[in-house]
Amino acid sequence: MYNVFLVDDEIVVREGIRSNIRWDDTPFVLAGEAPDGEIALSMMKEIKPDILITDIKMPFLDGLELARIIRKEQPWVRIIILSGHDEFQYAREAISIGVEEYLLKPFSSAELVQILYKVSSSIEEEKKRIASLENLKNQVVSSKEVLRDRWLRELTAGLVSPAGAIEEAREMGIDLISGSYVLAVVRVKAPEERKRELLTARLFMQSHLSRRDDVIFFSEKPGRHILMVKENGGESVEESVYALAQGLKFEITQKTGCSVSIGIGCAVKRIGEIPRSYEEADRVSRFMAESGQQLILGAGDMDSAYGEVSLLPPESCRIAGRLKYATASEIDVVMEEYLSLIDGNNSYSFFLGNYLLGDIIIAATAIIGELGGDIHEVIPTFLLQEKLNSIINSRESFILHVRDLIEKVIAFRDSRGKSKHYGMIRKANDFIDSHYADPGICLQSVAEHVNASPNHFSTVYSQETGRSFIEYLTSVRIGKAKDLLRNTDLRSSDIAFEAGFNDPHYFSFIFKKNVGISPRDFRSEKIIHSAE
Repeated sequence: MYNVFLVDDEIVVREGIRSNIRWDDTPFVLAGEAPDGEIALSMMKEIKPDILITDIKMPFLDGLELARIIRKEQPWVRIIILSGHDEFQYAREAISIGVEEYLLKPFSSAELVQILYKVSSSIEEEKKRIASLENLKNQVVSSKEVLRDRWLRELTAGLVSPAGAIEEAREMGIDLISGSYVLAVVRVKAPEERKRELLTARLFMQSHLSRRDDVIFFSEKPGRHILMVKENGGESVEESVYALAQGLKFEITQKTGCSVSIGIGCAVKRIGEIPRSYEEADRVSRFMAESGQQLILGAGDMDSAYGEVSLLPPESCRIAGRLKYATASEIDVVMEEYLSLIDGNNSYSFFLGNYLLGDIIIAATAIIGELGGDIHEVIPTFLLQEKLNSIINSRESFILHVRDLIEKVIAFRDSRGKSKHYGMIRKANDFIDSHYADPGICLQSVAEHVNASPNHFSTVYSQETGRSFIEYLTSVRIGKAKDLLRNTDLRSSDIAFEAGFNDPHYFSFIFKKNVGISPRDFRSEKIIHSAE
């Protein structure tokens, strides 16, 4: 499946594309939409789509500027430009930026679908090109490249004199001049039977990073690569490196199936301090390798919050995020998620109960351990086999005891000190909970509220909670909409605005996508159940 993101300031155009294409009959998913480039940029950092469809002329941030930024920050995204006949000169400029296709207005849904299929074919062709054995064999490393990488390794090790570094770098085609630098260590890990994917990942990084003049990329050995990120105009170097890290981790994982961890060092101002940033990045990277973590982690993040690093298996991350940051009043939300897992399997079974309870106990064990507690003291009865069998004996017993477990974990957590990240995420969630009705709330505004850069906040939030900022915001809005559908006679369009959606049709689309049925059917079901 290919995730598609749509940007157009005309509601009629967005609604037409959303409603007139039978998305379920295609390999495309409409993952999100926005009325202008500024909002789109914030959302796309979270959603990371495969294809962007954008109008050219829009307020705040137009389609061309959006395309330029996306080509740099998310280079894998294929871009389709929508333009009117009088905007052809803009379309030509868009082609020069590197957009995949452009489509003149007005157009039919069939024409757009045809373009989408054309773009998806180019995506598959690139995957084959990068992955082909013939392509890998043809990658000849010249002696000049070998010398370049060796010199860069010596620079990061502190073996190059800062006085002559700029001139030496220039002779090898490297522009080392910058106001500040951040080093990052990228570790790529592949199963033994898929070691060739390590080379595929390296080629992908080399190909995409060659388009950026603010990144110097080199490899130390298979599966270990170094990024030297330089200051880039108005954006801070720290913001650049987190944006770059998110994109690389997402795309390498998607293309190769390899696991990726990225350790980020401190920002430094002078060439002579580059080894210090590298040492910090290496320290973080080695920590993740030893602990089995596959994260994007900065030196400051590790020192302030990851002394309590969670060693959760991937399947437990989402529930761990709920337990780690939910308030006592949100227990019903956590329980609703678990009930949906039970109900989604049509019927409760002993096997299902055993699996879900095991998952939540693993998460609880990690959280209690992180806070210096002993699980045998906090939830002792849940560790007795005879007790576990009685807990999962029926659906009713499961719900009752899981609620009790969650209450105990949250109470213990709240009795202990809070980490830096706990405070940041609780503050962010509180802000979202009180401002969800504002259609303009976005990653940028929430990050500003918690005094963090958007990319850094986005990285920390998703890794700590197991879901993205957008997913949490959407869940809050959908939760509010459900409540209004259950307990009021408001029209669906009014509920949409109350829940923070400025387009009732988009609200219906998102509601059905998340709940499985339309708002109207949801309300009808509640009426039927209440009458029974």
